[in-house]
Amino acid sequence: MRYEIYIDVVFFTNLLIDYILLRFTGILFQCPRNRKRILLGAVTGALFSCGIIYLRSCLKTEIYLPALVLLHGGCAAGMLVIGCDLKRGSLLLKAVLTLYFAAFLCGGFWEVISSENLTPKMFLILAAATWFGSTALSYLMDSLRIRAKNIYPVTIFYREKGYECQGFYDSGNLLVDSVNGKPVSVGTLDILSEICSKETVKCLKHLKENPGEIQSTEVTGLHPHFIFFHSIGKEQGMMLAVTLEKLCIQTPTKVVCVDRPVLAFSLDTSAFGREYEVLLNSRLL
Repeated sequence: MRYEIYIDVVFFTNLLIDYILLRFTGILFQCPRNRKRILLGAVTGALFSCGIIYLRSCLKTEIYLPALVLLHGGCAAGMLVIGCDLKRGSLLLKAVLTLYFAAFLCGGFWEVISSENLTPKMFLILAAATWFGSTALSYLMDSLRIRAKNIYPVTIFYREKGYECQGFYDSGNLLVDSVNGKPVSVGTLDILSEICSKETVKCLKHLKENPGEIQSTEVTGLHPHFIFFHSIGKEQGMMLAVTLEKLCIQTPTKVVCVDRPVLAFSLDTSAFGREYEVLLNSRLL
């Protein structure tokens, strides 16, 4: 029997499904929600599916099951690394199994609902239903996590670029910037690497040793300076602080936006939990 396969239909169908599955898996594993990365991961999966079909047509034979399982497993791992930034071995393996389990449930649900050949109209309806379902689950889990652990979704903006992460409402963080009197939140250096260029990050890290590098245009725009602080059980310390464009905090009832927020960066990663990257100043909420 001969089948006609339209490769563009295969690509866009897999792109949509892979995007939904990656977003769902990212929600469960509390990954940073970067839509561009998730889309790139979905594109990788769609291209892989097209490549497998093309390879089968060229070989004119079926690929052995063990090889097919390895290929699909490698593709799933690559999609999760790209889309959800999951890199640790055990966590990545759990995410791969979750991704396939979600695909199995989703496929079974679609098959039961459609009960016949899946038309383009029915496909779009089911895709929309799955999308809204995963989005509702996302908001529900965020709300439960916020109420239980005081963890809020946060978006940091710099040069019209947004970086999404999780922030912990720290009632003990009363740090105030002595330069402008604004409340100071504390973040990890990974945030700085995401929103700034490599050259700027390098300049900021060595600003204390080379203060002359502040003449750089991008560095000057951040208004870098040092903030002194006291922490429990420790002597006085010093952190690098910069001024960004905007900080948005998603609470269960509204979005709190702070213009020109001050964010300090700590070298002590032990101060942060695994679920958040920012210690929000208590005065912001």
